Amino acid sequence: MYKIGLVYNEPKKQSSAEKTLDPRSYRQPAIIADHIEEAFVSRSHQVKRIPASLNLLQDIQAAGELDVIFNVCTGINSKQEQANIFALLELLDIPFVGSGLITQAAALNKANANAVFAAAGVPISAFQTFFTAKDSLYSDMNFPMFVKPVHEGSALGITADSLVQNEAELRRQVSYVIQNFKQAALVEGYLPGREFSVAILGTKDPKVLPITELKIPEKYGTNVQTVDVKAENGVKRICPAEITPELTDKIAATALQAYKALQCSELARVDIKLDEKGKPNIIELNTMPALEPGYAHYPLMAEEAGYSLSDLVETLVEEAIDDWKRKKAA
Repeated sequence: MYKIGLVYNEPKKQSSAEKTLDPRSYRQPAIIADHIEEAFVSRSHQVKRIPASLNLLQDIQAAGELDVIFNVCTGINSKQEQANIFALLELLDIPFVGSGLITQAAALNKANANAVFAAAGVPISAFQTFFTAKDSLYSDMNFPMFVKPVHEGSALGITADSLVQNEAELRRQVSYVIQNFKQAALVEGYLPGREFSVAILGTKDPKVLPITELKIPEKYGTNVQTVDVKAENGVKRICPAEITPELTDKIAATALQAYKALQCSELARVDIKLDEKGKPNIIELNTMPALEPGYAHYPLMAEEAGYSLSDLVETLVEEAIDDWKRKKAA
């Protein structure tokens, strides 16, 4: 039996404008925490819930002797602070589930992650970070392009207008991102092919779980996975994806290449699209994939691989403890 510290966000009050920009994810960590606590209790583990606050280190220490920490907190004030939580956890001599600070910070800033991928030879489309809507457009950037916040999750900031066909549309959408999310906009060359979600499990010997293809139903009138489509759980998920063994191997190899380039631990979800030639390209790596059953992609792929939620969280805890022991012994 483990004594597990479960760190999570309590839902915050939001204005109607904030809920329009973020219709679901503000309350998701608390929902996930409920499911994870139930999964651990079903295996007779002892769970101590620890809501995230500025006193997080003291609250963890006050929880008594813990065997491991399972964090679903995405930041105290905003998701831009997600990596800060892992920085605090690294200060404690306690194993925790998830990648460390350096990986979390690199992955959360999509432009930085793209730079790492490019340096490691991981296939990605051309990209540019816009700090203002007046920034000059790089000569190697070709339309159509895709615009999104440089560090958000849960499709925040992604609308049907994120896919831009010309410079006027580009600058309008960059302005939308900067004004509404108070951060830079990442502009990428648009990948027109099929979209896939890939769950990776493990640290020393990570493995790819059954791959999911994502499709947007015609009723939404867009082929973009917008924040509204995602909030409504409207994406059609085909798991395992109906693809050839050759394409399966290529997608899995590309996802693992990205996972290793960012030095991920325990788990990550990698989003991939095919380019015009059918080659897999990374569009995002999420070091804290949502684990909400019936809604999130990762638990679906884990279930297809034979992991119930209780199996999954048990495996993640054991992976985290083993990784911690290896580092302590080094």
